[in-house]
Amino acid sequence: MGQILSAIRNNVKYWWLYLLNGIIFLIAGFIVFRNPFSSYVLLSIFFSVTLFITGIMEIAFAAGNRKQMYGWGWSLASGIIDVIIGFILMIYPAISMAVIPLFLGFWFMFKGISLIVFAIQLNTDKIPNWGWVLLGGILLIILSVVILDNPALGAATILGLMAASFWITGILSIMYAFRLKHVKKIFKSVEEKF
Repeated sequence: MGQILSAIRNNVKYWWLYLLNGIIFLIAGFIVFRNPFSSYVLLSIFFSVTLFITGIMEIAFAAGNRKQMYGWGWSLASGIIDVIIGFILMIYPAISMAVIPLFLGFWFMFKGISLIVFAIQLNTDKIPNWGWVLLGGILLIILSVVILDNPALGAATILGLMAASFWITGILSIMYAFRLKHVKKIFKSVEEKF
């Protein structure tokens, strides 16, 4: 019993790393708001690389599941488009910055259509909760129309979501760190009893 408690205590020994991680994310969120242009440049580069890599993964998924999945061609087409556009945007980052809101709008639209097709497949296969996937696809299409109607709103939305994501991640990491610190104290007192 003592060895188990010791192992658990050692796992929460470095609780402060989560605290540090949370602080870094909070600072990153403030940097995004204070330096939106620099953040936008970095985001466009990150987006290009991410798009390229996820495209490769989606092609592999579609090819691996072509016999089991109805509508696998949508996943394959989506992956091919992601790879091509990601590669072009990596080569020309200035274009990436100019077109990222428009591209994001069209990308959300295509992903929304893909999700709707996937939801239909889930419904056909009698998989529960397929309606949530359908709803997600519809919401993505609505968001894409809003972004395509106002590309500047797309850029502002991207930066706002990025900063908010950093802040939420930072707050949750800090909360988790203090929870681990509390657990460490509990296990220390229990271990002393044994």
